[in-house]
Amino acid sequence: MAYPPYAPVRQQRRRRWLLVLLVALIIVSIVVLAVRRRSEARSVADYLFVAEQVAAAQVETANDLETLFITVGDVDRPELMRRLEDLRLSLEGSSDTLAAAPVPASVAAAHGYLTVAVASWESALDMLDDAIVLVLDEVGEAGGTEQLDEAFDHLRLGDLAYAEFLDEVDGLDDSLPAGDLDAVAFAGPERSVEYDGQLITLRLSAVFKLGENHDVSVIAMTEPEPLGERNNIPVVPHSEVFVVQAVVSNQGNEPERRVSVDLELIPTSSDERTVKIRQTVDTLEPGQARTLIFDTLEPLPGGLYELRVTSTVDKDQDAENDEWSMFFYRNENA
Repeated sequence: MAYPPYAPVRQQRRRRWLLVLLVALIIVSIVVLAVRRRSEARSVADYLFVAEQVAAAQVETANDLETLFITVGDVDRPELMRRLEDLRLSLEGSSDTLAAAPVPASVAAAHGYLTVAVASWESALDMLDDAIVLVLDEVGEAGGTEQLDEAFDHLRLGDLAYAEFLDEVDGLDDSLPAGDLDAVAFAGPERSVEYDGQLITLRLSAVFKLGENHDVSVIAMTEPEPLGERNNIPVVPHSEVFVVQAVVSNQGNEPERRVSVDLELIPTSSDERTVKIRQTVDTLEPGQARTLIFDTLEPLPGGLYELRVTSTVDKDQDAENDEWSMFFYRNENA
């Protein structure tokens, strides 16, 4: 008796297992794709969060730069330069933050535009610092105005790059988070300040107190201090030591280097010689003061002296505060 072959049954089982395997592979592929898309979406969201922080910081920086030029007549030169430096550091911090952010492939082009924008704005602030110094110190020279125009061109380049960044973000896959990004325009038409080198030069040049001003002053006091008078001349009590404290201060708007402070103790008696002592302050920033101690003086009891302390710098614009002097008697031994 003949039996039918088993091959068709085996083939049916094989097809069933292949079908099950194929379905399983499809399911796995779908899961892997979903996980990848979820991971990509999370990475994009993380990147755009960083971009939002950078953009928000630059909105503030752009507004502060506009305010700086609007109120330039209300600040002195050190404050103007300090504000510029703060703005530059803000951009530098944003550049560092952006450089440290992981960049998913889907936002690589957008990241490129944002990087160019921040770098251009940062370069502009670097140039502005030098350009403004040139305008203030080289009145009538064209160099400062030209550097201002170059800095403003970098601001506009940054604005254009940022606009391209926003377009790239808007073009992302709808399934990816687009974020909520601020518009940034340092030199946009809505600004109250027209970023034109010639106009800004005129505005800066019209503010006298922004010009270079060198002014060092000095005052002094003795230890012990005078106690009473004789013939309308102060009398310094007798003591074991006689000390003069001289306070030299920079009342100008430029740092001063190697500031010399000279002390003279001048006796009225021909039996004594004038004592001259010089001390030097290496650096004196605008608004800074230093106290110098002269403790090797030995005025004789009963003597009449003139004490004179002077300090000058090149181009000092107020000679009246460069010298402090006092006549005094040194009291006899108690």
